[in-house]
Amino acid sequence: MSSHHTMETRTSLERLRGLAGFYIRRTLLGRDMPLLASFKLTYRCNLRCAPCPYHRRADASGASIGWEAAEAALDALVRAGCRIVVFEGGEPLLWRDGGRSFSDLARRARERFLCTAATTNGTLPLDVPVDVLWVSLDGMKETHDRLRSGSFDRVWENLRKPPRGKLLVHFTMNRENWRDLPHLLDALRRRPAVRGVTLQLFYPYGQGEDDLALPPTERREAIGLAIRLKERGYPIINSRRTLERMITNGWTCRDRLLANVDPDGSVTQGCYVRSRGEVRCSDCGFTPVAELSGAFALAPGSILAGWKAFVSP
Repeated sequence: MSSHHTMETRTSLERLRGLAGFYIRRTLLGRDMPLLASFKLTYRCNLRCAPCPYHRRADASGASIGWEAAEAALDALVRAGCRIVVFEGGEPLLWRDGGRSFSDLARRARERFLCTAATTNGTLPLDVPVDVLWVSLDGMKETHDRLRSGSFDRVWENLRKPPRGKLLVHFTMNRENWRDLPHLLDALRRRPAVRGVTLQLFYPYGQGEDDLALPPTERREAIGLAIRLKERGYPIINSRRTLERMITNGWTCRDRLLANVDPDGSVTQGCYVRSRGEVRCSDCGFTPVAELSGAFALAPGSILAGWKAFVSP
């Protein structure tokens, strides 16, 4: 076994021990700690994607966090007991403050958390120091270009080369793209650097994009398709149990497992939408919360999904 592989295995074991310790403290000792933080560094973005509300806030006050405020937020998450941080945007890879870049902040986060991840639109160089990098890909070329500012070719080219960490694709299912899923999964066989695909359902933010939300009948069809594709061996990370429960949102939400950091530096715990008074739980499509909730109920499929996303090398 190579030393590189040994190092990765040891890191996975360290993460597993850390997560087991978190579970014990939270469940047996009753500590109200978030496991995962969504850290929105900036609302700025180089795209204007139809499903996303954040680029509309790019010129607002507090649209991008500064270095000192970001460090303070990371410290607050550590004190709260958080173990995983996922940098988001806007486009997090665009973030800068003076001479410091996203990579500087990611390296600082890796010193403090069991796993550091980021979600990106995939149009910028992917060589950033994170453990997991999610690239948003919302269909084949025609569909993705319509939804995401004509960016498919740039994203597809960037998926050729493995980044430093694990590379995953994130597909947000909506009315315009869910039928592309089998074709996209087939196409991704030509991108072996991609280690798996996570699915989410589009959630309407009430800013002009509500027509993308899946109505109940289509929601059932789309999720049914995803389950069949998973059963056929495609690398969909979501568990079957969670996908089935997303059809009617018949799952117990443990949203206190989540924390959120906004570009103004505010840190909140619990559902990002509920904390803003806009909650429509019946429309929820946030599969990560459903999967986390399942893992804490000791559902084997959700535990395996968490392993594949955050623990395995």
